Amino acid sequence: MMNRFFIAAAAVLSSGIFAYSYWKEWLGIKWKNQTPNLFPEEEIAPYFHKSEEIYMMVLIIFAMIFSLIFIGAVVSIIQKKWGWVFFCFVMSMTAILAVMINGAIK
Repeated sequence: MMNRFFIAAAAVLSSGIFAYSYWKEWLGIKWKNQTPNLFPEEEIAPYFHKSEEIYMMVLIIFAMIFSLIFIGAVVSIIQKKWGWVFFCFVMSMTAILAVMINGAIK
């Protein structure tokens, strides 16, 4: 019982926090005229910081991925499909790994 609670909380929180942060950044740039943090001249910045178009595309892709995982986790918890909740947790951790790998590409 306790393991289900922790896996469910981890699946929802990890995907939810990342979905929120990516959507907040994307919406802020798109509709609130915030300036993206781009570093095109620095070699240490990831590749997607070289142009606003690539940066926005990366933001929206990760926002959608984490949102889908979040929705899947919530629906699976409501339906009490604990195998799917665990799958959403694993997918969330895999997506976080993808974020880290994507950020390491120069």
